[in-house]
Amino acid sequence: MAVAAGKPEALPLGHDTNPPAGDFSSAWLVAPASLRKVLGLAALPVLISIWALLSPPVVLSLEMTWDFLFNLAGAWHLHFGHVPHVDFHEPVGQLNFLLTAIGFDLVGFGPPAFLVGSVLMAVALFVAATGVAWRRLPAVPAAIFVVFVCLLALMPANVGDRPTAYSFAMSYNRYGWSCISILFLILFLPAHSGRRIDAVDIAVAAAVLVAMFYLKMTYFVMGIAALFVAAFVCPHVRRAHAGWTAVAIGAFALAVAPFNRPYWADLLAAAGSGQLRNELSDYINSFLTYVSEYAPYLAALAVALWMWRRRDAPLRLPVATGFILAASSALLSQNAQTHRLPAAVVIVFLFYAVLRERRLRHLHGGSLGLLLALLVFPLLSIGTSLKSLSSYHRDAMRQNAQIIDSTNLRGLAVRPAEPGLLAAFSSGPADYHLLNRVRAVSPRFELSPGEYVETLLDAAALLKKIPGGVGRVVVLDQVNPFPFMLGLTPPRGGNLWAWTGAPLQPAEKVFADADHVLIPKFSTYSLWTNRALAAYGPHLERRFPIRSESKSWILLNRGPAASAGGDGGQPASAALLATEATEQAP
Repeated sequence: MAVAAGKPEALPLGHDTNPPAGDFSSAWLVAPASLRKVLGLAALPVLISIWALLSPPVVLSLEMTWDFLFNLAGAWHLHFGHVPHVDFHEPVGQLNFLLTAIGFDLVGFGPPAFLVGSVLMAVALFVAATGVAWRRLPAVPAAIFVVFVCLLALMPANVGDRPTAYSFAMSYNRYGWSCISILFLILFLPAHSGRRIDAVDIAVAAAVLVAMFYLKMTYFVMGIAALFVAAFVCPHVRRAHAGWTAVAIGAFALAVAPFNRPYWADLLAAAGSGQLRNELSDYINSFLTYVSEYAPYLAALAVALWMWRRRDAPLRLPVATGFILAASSALLSQNAQTHRLPAAVVIVFLFYAVLRERRLRHLHGGSLGLLLALLVFPLLSIGTSLKSLSSYHRDAMRQNAQIIDSTNLRGLAVRPAEPGLLAAFSSGPADYHLLNRVRAVSPRFELSPGEYVETLLDAAALLKKIPGGVGRVVVLDQVNPFPFMLGLTPPRGGNLWAWTGAPLQPAEKVFADADHVLIPKFSTYSLWTNRALAAYGPHLERRFPIRSESKSWILLNRGPAASAGGDGGQPASAALLATEATEQAP
């Protein structure tokens, strides 16, 4: 029995016993893998998936297009040398934007830069996962693990959404799930005897911890917790205590480094404004709603405890199973999605290693049938990613969507909006606020991607009418895509992602270097627009007169109230803006 004091595990996993000669299935499912075999099995599906993502001539977005533009907007700030958490505020780390900024350098300014960033992340994950898995698992399960983490990062849909809900939104969560899956495998599954290369494991673990720190803090926190748990129950971690202690010290040094203080300030501000989800009733409701998804992992925990009590498995198995399940649930609770735990698939590979060991020792319970049955779980996850990628490729190649052919959004494709709908609400007998009001409760989103793109093109046309050119633009909506879209210098001081749970930045900071302010008539999230109008109305009255109005926007401009076409010349007033906010309230 394994104990924290450092006694050997009951089952010294990792024997390199070879299967009988000519036993093909054992050679691929039981025998220690060669690096060549793992690369041969894993490279082809990953390369095909990259091709499926990059080969269409358009980037197709069918949901949450504004969230996709959020990433492009953040990368645009970096392109202009802006410092994250100083020049713009966002509790998510900067790595997600940095990857897209690299894409700008490689393929130019446009939506494909995001796809290039995703491919770069997948390549890094492929290298890390392969270097870890081939020394711990036989060829087939090792390749399955590598493909699993890479395709999770490449898929165009959110974890927990329909595979065909192409949004590319919240990519930091997909990257984070992949990174922490690799870390869990390193910490909770030792390498085969004779294949221990502690320096490689420590280097990969350190790299994924740094990546998670700059992706999203929750993944980093769970990674550090996993390191401490593994130090108590995993002898292979304790044997390399010096290296792992250095990783822990390095992680602490990174977290408290002076250059990360603005990052922590944004995180604490976001938590203080209500972004931290800590309602127990929400966790219980989510668990009960998707209890069937948790059931296999809870059953796995019960089996792991039973096997440990019978001395058929080391203590590491039930502790790791319970921790991975708890950590994955905690991570999910801080995400927008309410179900699916990708990292819990690592539990399957822990059981696989135990049953493989039993087969090598000719003990009951190590049949090839059981080993193959375990692989169904990661294969189903891979199937979801493949479905998402293959459907995306098919739908993007059809090009039966609305394709933007101007601005830096060239090549972005969305499902077309119903013709004339926004115009009817804007200029017809109905109040234009009605569209947001009727959609604020029942549908998931207040605007469709097609309607959102229609408003963006309308704003671009309105801004072009400004004499002397367009300066810095601030938008009272969730995302400000116009600096990237129009190739403008982005304004400093505001939130990159604005919603009712985001900290309200001071008006003097948000509008300090703004030349124009756009107020949407059809907001992607009207509650935020209402809140911003109520908070910033007096400041806008003092500093910005109304310049123009289109079917989708009200334009405010710093300086004299000269008309830019349309209904120009009307001065901005706090009363008018307060009326806008009141009328938009559902």
